[in-house]
Amino acid sequence: MKILGLYKNSQVFKIALAIAIVVVCYIASMFYSQMKKLDSTVELIANSNETQLELEKLLSVMSNYETSLRSYIITKDAAYIQDRFLSRGKIEESITKLKLLTANDTARYNDIDRLKRLIDIRFKLFRKTLLLAQSKNSGPVAINAMLLENSNVTEMMKSFVTKIIFSESTKTKFENNNHQFELQDSIITAFLLVILSLLILLLSFQKMNVDIDELKKANDQLKLLNESYNSAEMTASFGHWMVNLESNAYTFSDNLFRLMGVEPNAFEPNIENSIKYIHPDDLEYVTKVHVDSLVNHQSTSMIFRFLTPSGDIKYIMGVGSFTKNGNGDLIKIGVNYDITSQYNKTLELENNNKELKYINTELEAFNNIVSHDLQEPLRKIQMFISRLEGKESDLLSSQGKEYFSKIRVTANRMQTLLIDLVNYSRTIKGDKVFVKTDLNKVIEEILQDLSSNIEDKKAIITIGNLPTIKAIPFQVKQLFINLISNSLKYSKEDVAPEISITSKKITEKEMHDYKIANKKDYHKIVISDNGIGFKQEYSDKIFLLFKRLETDPKYSGTGLGLAICSRIVDNHKGFIKVKAKPGLGAKFYIFIPKGDLL
Repeated sequence: MKILGLYKNSQVFKIALAIAIVVVCYIASMFYSQMKKLDSTVELIANSNETQLELEKLLSVMSNYETSLRSYIITKDAAYIQDRFLSRGKIEESITKLKLLTANDTARYNDIDRLKRLIDIRFKLFRKTLLLAQSKNSGPVAINAMLLENSNVTEMMKSFVTKIIFSESTKTKFENNNHQFELQDSIITAFLLVILSLLILLLSFQKMNVDIDELKKANDQLKLLNESYNSAEMTASFGHWMVNLESNAYTFSDNLFRLMGVEPNAFEPNIENSIKYIHPDDLEYVTKVHVDSLVNHQSTSMIFRFLTPSGDIKYIMGVGSFTKNGNGDLIKIGVNYDITSQYNKTLELENNNKELKYINTELEAFNNIVSHDLQEPLRKIQMFISRLEGKESDLLSSQGKEYFSKIRVTANRMQTLLIDLVNYSRTIKGDKVFVKTDLNKVIEEILQDLSSNIEDKKAIITIGNLPTIKAIPFQVKQLFINLISNSLKYSKEDVAPEISITSKKITEKEMHDYKIANKKDYHKIVISDNGIGFKQEYSDKIFLLFKRLETDPKYSGTGLGLAICSRIVDNHKGFIKVKAKPGLGAKFYIFIPKGDLL
């Protein structure tokens, strides 16, 4: 009764209520503290798990990269290494994410820095190995040694990452134990704090709203992605399809319908409806390959034709491969590319090749005629002229002798012209096999061949230190023979020719004038003389066929020598320039690409 009286006392009730409120607030504060510890523990566990996941992903990417490199070394198929920069980007993303995850852990952050340095070392070895594998001078011993060094660094990196993962796993286990202990305490406290249930409900409701907003954003982004992909298919002229082998349900992209010449979703996607648009001549082959692949689960690749309702024929490259969807069902995904344009270009190229072969055959016939059929009458004319001059010259008048002299000169010029024509045709049709060629040896051979002309002219020839280039040997020799002969031919009377052949650096002005992107890509060879020269305004014309600047009979020539030089330099992907002044000689500048540009 006494207790009931106390209960009825408003003052006591207020005190009891106040005490109850204080107790509830105290317990609520304890619960809040426990919740904070739980949140911290969960964050640590999640952080540790995410760190382990990123490290495992990083190891996977590096392993794939090394496998691709070895596959490339074995097969020389560039497809294995075409995504190497994409892989490097994924690794950089993982490193950045790991640094964010370990930002509050100094020791682990330093470990990530060390790992990044190991990866940088690994990629340097990748690049060095790739360059070595691509080099024609590398042998299997060097490549194997480099691969062994790669493996050692990889094992070092794997060991280091495994150590970090093990440390993170130990930390996760410890935090899990703490989490379980704190969770039990929080459960007991939760029973005493009904008010917290309302708070949790409100928080859950708020979280649900956030999730709904995020889901809406994700759906909008997915819709945009689908629209972008459809646009990409239209731009690139390809369409994709998919068949579920469990349900036999087909899915066609919008642009696949367009490739068939119909509007999207014009018919139900299935093999029965789609074969109507395959060219009748290709139908049996395409159907057999596709049906067989559904049985043996082998990837497919084939070229066939679509026959659209409007009568157009489209050449299609179709590829397909197998995978599993999220439900574990086996599916086949295929992509059809419209290669009509490429196919037509290929046909055009084949026709051009046939025409080129025909032209080459005619050119070969022309060479034979020039080399044999036309030169034989000339040789007989020269022979008869020689005999007439030797035996009948006393019977000829002075004018007759002059006529015979002109006939002999004309015949000799005709023979020279025929030889030059043959040389020019060889620069067009000849085999273009590039080998390392020492220009110093080439010039030495040329000087021996031209020794009689050089002695007759009493020429002074200066040779600098010339480079070794990748070139067509006989053409390069013809190039310098023509240029040196040109300098000897157009020398001044009563002045000993001075000819200089040197290798020089490309100037900034030449880079600008001749549009050279990188001067390290070219060799520059300069051939200068002190001959009669010519006006600079004729610098481009002298390389044209049958173009002669000097018509004086004392300067013999056919107008083909410098045209041959220009053609030879073109064959080497280079160019030739000349600077000259009347009476002051000429300088020929030859720009030959280094080996990587040929």
